[in-house]
Amino acid sequence: MANQKTENRELTKTIRKEMSRFAVDCNEVIISATHGNISLHGKVRAMKGHEATFESSVNALLTNLRAQRGVKDVHPEWQVSY
Repeated sequence: MANQKTENRELTKTIRKEMSRFAVDCNEVIISATHGNISLHGKVRAMKGHEATFESSVNALLTNLRAQRGVKDVHPEWQVSY
């Protein structure tokens, strides 16, 4: 059980790091990782100057997160703020 908690914690760190690579402001997003299932809660918005590409950036972000080692699925349950 402790090993699973460590894996969940490490996966959460990986997800947070990957989220910072995209032109999407995820500062208000809370990440939950359980057995490879990632839930994203909170608010997400376009970074200034990237409003026109926001939707494609979010899609690329989610595709990237789903491709990470250890991730089974990603559930974006966040609010989009414009």
